[in-house]
Amino acid sequence: MKTRLILLFAFMLFSTVAFSQEYKKHTVVKGENIKSIAKKYKITPYDIQRLNPDAKNGIKENMVLLIPAQLPVSQQVSQKEQPSKVVNTIHVLQPSETFYSLSKKYNVTVEAIEKANPNTSIDDLQIGQEIIIPIKGSTVAAQVKKVEKIDAKKDVDAYIYHTVVAGETKYSIARDFGMTLQMLEELNPEVKDILPLGYELKLVDKKVVNNQIVTAVSDYMIYVVRPKETFYNLSKKTGLTEEEIIVLNPEAKEGLKEGMQLKLPKTTSVTDTIPVATKRKAVDLTKSLLRTTQKEIALLIPFNMERVETDTVRSQLLRNDKFLNITLDFYAGALIAIDSAEALGLPLRVKILDTKETRNTSDIAAIKNSLYTTDAVIGPFFPDNAETAASLLGNVPVISPLSKEYGKQYPNLFQSVPSSDDSKKALFDYLVMQGGNILAVIDSKKISSKQYLKEKYPSVKIVPLNPDGTINAATLKGLLIKGKINYVVLETERSAMAINTTKILEDALDNYNIQLAVPENNEIFETAEIPLSRLTALKMMYPSVTNDVQTPEEALFIKKFREKNGCVPNQFATRGFDVTFDIILRLFQPEPFTAVMDSVTSEQVDNKFSYRMENGGYRNTGVYIMHFDENLTVKQAEKTTVSLPTSQRQ
Repeated sequence: MKTRLILLFAFMLFSTVAFSQEYKKHTVVKGENIKSIAKKYKITPYDIQRLNPDAKNGIKENMVLLIPAQLPVSQQVSQKEQPSKVVNTIHVLQPSETFYSLSKKYNVTVEAIEKANPNTSIDDLQIGQEIIIPIKGSTVAAQVKKVEKIDAKKDVDAYIYHTVVAGETKYSIARDFGMTLQMLEELNPEVKDILPLGYELKLVDKKVVNNQIVTAVSDYMIYVVRPKETFYNLSKKTGLTEEEIIVLNPEAKEGLKEGMQLKLPKTTSVTDTIPVATKRKAVDLTKSLLRTTQKEIALLIPFNMERVETDTVRSQLLRNDKFLNITLDFYAGALIAIDSAEALGLPLRVKILDTKETRNTSDIAAIKNSLYTTDAVIGPFFPDNAETAASLLGNVPVISPLSKEYGKQYPNLFQSVPSSDDSKKALFDYLVMQGGNILAVIDSKKISSKQYLKEKYPSVKIVPLNPDGTINAATLKGLLIKGKINYVVLETERSAMAINTTKILEDALDNYNIQLAVPENNEIFETAEIPLSRLTALKMMYPSVTNDVQTPEEALFIKKFREKNGCVPNQFATRGFDVTFDIILRLFQPEPFTAVMDSVTSEQVDNKFSYRMENGGYRNTGVYIMHFDENLTVKQAEKTTVSLPTSQRQ
């Protein structure tokens, strides 16, 4: 034992000396982040994360980081970097993933992945780590030709330029810009042996290239392959033979894979061309529960108990503190969910902890040790605090319960409220799927909305406005098509424009089949200035994060809540039940939690949950499409919601 201690001490001493020669230490101060520190030392964020693996989960004040010393140019030049042999993609490692599982997912060998990641240990994989995946059959030369072809287009620049700074290597630059080392060398043949400081490297602008590849040929559309889809049923759906599909999509020669994007002629008759992500059917998670293993969740509720010193203080807070009231309502709904889990016989343990949360502070750091053993954490409520919890807890799933805001993403952070962008996308995806004539009346001030439609939904016709920003009745009616459903999207915050547009559409109903759609059902459409009868006649459609139709499930929940609390639940109490019960049911499925979050859409009392991984974090994209119906009721939109007027029926 003594000998081992001496050897250990000697090794530590040697290591200290070695580090002192090649690295320096930096103590993080308030307000710093990885990017600012990297810029300060003229290195890349990757260089910091490589030496400080914990920094991948975020940094905090007084944390000590190892910083690589700036090497002389001669030393930088001599660094050996093995080029990749094929064009690669970058995969962000998820919980429980290994090189073996990645090899199955991408249909490449483990050995190929190991060769593409020479500096990555198979025994020390980290969640969020970027792994290079070699893609079969796509040579660097072919990729360069494709980029050159795109760059040759008018008004398209497929390249960007990067100035080399001290501490950078070809490998780190290629990785930071999401390309391979061989691609970098192919574009910059003069730097294969050296990498001079201050040199401007020619790199590929992946955003431009990716967008151009999808939209370069105007005669084609993109079809996303469905789960278990084969050439046989795809041929039946499209009328194209297997050979015709492969000619357009050579990568399909090795077989169809879920999520694969296929280029098909626009004339192809395909009724469903929106991404599979928006087409998942909701499943009943109560029918596949596995009760053999105990699970534990933690509810992080900002009670702020130290503030409630007396009954007088408590009553004042309940009267004046809106945030406290919202979280207490959420908590009341969550308790009903816990009771429901017990009624189902689920072996669930629950921790309820006071986070002492405000918008800018929380007690997460103090209670984190009691959370590492939990299977899921619901809370904190403010987005910054939820991000802090995700960074501190590593592999433990953290569910942000109420916030629509998206900041820094983590692979264990799940945003449970769909964003406004998700709602807008859900509406336009639905409209496109219906195959009607889609017009958009966009307020002149909403320039970004017009740009969004031009980029994402070029088939939507934007109605020209008068020079003063008002709508012209003749112009609008001139774009309507008889014998076809006309979806008119109205996006404005001006009452006058909303009143005039809806009046024009109402007057045109005798001759045209029209349905009004609004990206947001805001207060303009809830005032008496626009008669409800008009919106009902136009069957106004809108996206909603909640199901505005009362269901038997909602009636049952209201009954249970009233029995326990003596009042009717509000939207926050209902959401407290839905979020909590949904997470509990997902924990007790036969598949791993992350797999369930990745693949399953579910519905609870008022909310839909369909999580997607994007930009390193998960978010819920479950949105309902609602519409006004006869007798002043609201219904969930079906595939076709409007029938032709009598005057237009054949």
